[in-house]
Amino acid sequence: CRSPSCESCFSKDFCMKCKEHFFLHKGKCFSACPPETLAQSSTRECQGKPEKCETGPWANWSPCTNQGRTCGFKWGTTTRAREAVRSSKEELAMCPTLTESRKCRMKKHCPGEKNEKKRKGKREKKERKKKRKMDSLMAT
Repeated sequence: CRSPSCESCFSKDFCMKCKEHFFLHKGKCFSACPPETLAQSSTRECQGKPEKCETGPWANWSPCTNQGRTCGFKWGTTTRAREAVRSSKEELAMCPTLTESRKCRMKKHCPGEKNEKKRKGKREKKERKKKRKMDSLMAT
């Protein structure tokens, strides 16, 4: 073999297996795979990138949350995901976005919170009114 990075050759200029830390591509050894190829660490070869990463359909958007809560804030985040049909790590790297998120408007008040505040306010108002009435009766 003419190439010092080649371990075994088919001919002087066509490598069949590269030495450690090199990847085989079209009979030549490279320290890094050429553009438009991916390094396959198991075979130590450069392979063409998949034409298209197949993905499944988007899942439904998640509930709108902020700090793990679904209420009590003005804005939150909702996310959704989809799975890649192909699952090798190298192919996943070539896939388009598999998750996405967006801002969403949340319910400012948590269930029961608004009504509880109203009830508490009414109770306090009644107690103040009662106290004024008692004060006025005692003043006379």
